[in-house]
Amino acid sequence: MRDVADRAEWRIAKDIEVAMAHARRIPQLEADGRCHYCDEHIAHGLLFCNTDCRDDYQEEQAALRRAGR
Repeated sequence: MRDVADRAEWRIAKDIEVAMAHARRIPQLEADGRCHYCDEHIAHGLLFCNTDCRDDYQEEQAALRRAGR
């Protein structure tokens, strides 16, 4: 009986670990022809129009994560 309980406990811990890793995953941005920070039209395949927008976006996202959002 102990083996069954040990396996169940291990399985529960593993399921929790996988769920927590999934919840922590940051959504990936998709290139849609617009800057993700200032919404300016940009070449397809790019995420931001320049490094300033990229850096500002990353700082804003970091602040939101620190605030729990």
